[in-house]
Amino acid sequence: MRRLLVLLGRIRVRLLAVNLLALFVPAIGLEFARIHERELLNGLERDMSNQAILVRSFVEQDLRAGRALGDPEHQKILATAAQRTRTRIRLLGKSGEVIGDSHAEGPPEGPEPPPPLMLPRPKDVRWVLDMRAAPGERWPLVADRYEVRSALDGKKATRTRVRDRDPGVILFLAEPIRAGGEVTGVVYVARSTQPVLFELYRIRAGLGRVLLVALLGTGLVTLVLAWSISRPLGRLSRAAKRIAAGERDVVVPIGGGGEIRELGESFAAMKERLDARMQYISEFAADVAHEFKSPLTSIRGAAELLGEGAHDDPEARVRFLRNIELDVERLDRLVSRLLQLSRIEASAEPMRVCDLSALALAAKERASGPDQPVILEFSAREREVYCRPTDVETALGNLLDNAVRFSPPGEPVHLRVEGGPPEAVIRISVEDRGPGVPPAILPRIFDRFFTTDADRDGTGLGLAIVKSVAEAHGGRVLVDNRPGKGVTFTLEIPCRR
Repeated sequence: MRRLLVLLGRIRVRLLAVNLLALFVPAIGLEFARIHERELLNGLERDMSNQAILVRSFVEQDLRAGRALGDPEHQKILATAAQRTRTRIRLLGKSGEVIGDSHAEGPPEGPEPPPPLMLPRPKDVRWVLDMRAAPGERWPLVADRYEVRSALDGKKATRTRVRDRDPGVILFLAEPIRAGGEVTGVVYVARSTQPVLFELYRIRAGLGRVLLVALLGTGLVTLVLAWSISRPLGRLSRAAKRIAAGERDVVVPIGGGGEIRELGESFAAMKERLDARMQYISEFAADVAHEFKSPLTSIRGAAELLGEGAHDDPEARVRFLRNIELDVERLDRLVSRLLQLSRIEASAEPMRVCDLSALALAAKERASGPDQPVILEFSAREREVYCRPTDVETALGNLLDNAVRFSPPGEPVHLRVEGGPPEAVIRISVEDRGPGVPPAILPRIFDRFFTTDADRDGTGLGLAIVKSVAEAHGGRVLVDNRPGKGVTFTLEIPCRR
């Protein structure tokens, strides 16, 4: 049962089921053809009845005028009534004997044309009317037929009979003729159902062609859809299973068109992001291990020396304890920075509208000192920006701390906020007059744990945090380096809502 449910859940099976529904249209049309067939045969019987009543009226009028049944004028009436209708009309006497026949000299319109090759066989229409005679059965004499005996008893009756040669289905109708209140004869009408079958042949042949075209079209559409939808999705599913199993070198297949291709491209982009994230985690773990190893090694060495007797030397004891304290402080700074960096990179805090001027002013107040002023120049055309205020404030603080640290005493640091609509970005620049960045190390300044200022408690994570904040906001960090004259870091944040 589970395998059946899985099979029914396949897209190709569902597509086939949906397309097969289209076949119901011609199938329902065939059923309506059967209903139309019944109505045509009923209409044919009504026409025969009206024709019989018309002939009976003429004959009864002649009988009242004193003419005998079978008068030569009656033969003319029968021939005229049967002309162009392919209806055979006979007059029968009181005993059922044939007195007059419209087809005594053959059908007035000539023989019927042969039926089409695809004409339904008589068994296809046997259900339409009450037919008790089977194909090949010998028909009784006219006088002994059921409908004739009923008409001689004063009751109109019909009968359908089938034979092996064309026309195969014949409809008979017997209408009693009365004179003076007594039945004196019968108008006996016979007509083949060939015209009805010709009409139904055209309808069924057309519906059959529609059904065949629908069947072929359904099969073709199902194959095309299965090829363009199911096959690419199956390849994506297999690739996803391999990736979930831990394979790293899986190539995500991109095929099909429209949404299927977009799904493949999105899946490939997701895999690239996951690979980059895994590589980042691996490199991050290696960097953390490397940075933590040095102070931990120093702490362990100092502890071992203390344990080996350095505690008997007060000066050595103080020196080793001071080294341990400095290493612990460095580890504490590293942990704080790492927590800050991980919070920014994994933050789920939503963006919101923030007062950029207030953020810049707060960062300027924290960074300013009596010997190192920070000058704020706010010329942005919009005070509000869509951001995470804590992260932006952290990035500004790191840039200002670096600028203040490397600027000559008394040389002001400039904090500028520019841009805004109609420009696409807000630019926040921090400019100092320090020595600048040596060109040899400029490409590495945003790397984690890279620092040239370890002697002054540098962790090498400040600019990495700034870069993470810029990327988290869809922006970037630009560097204008002027060796010997200073450096300007510019944080660009898109203007968006």
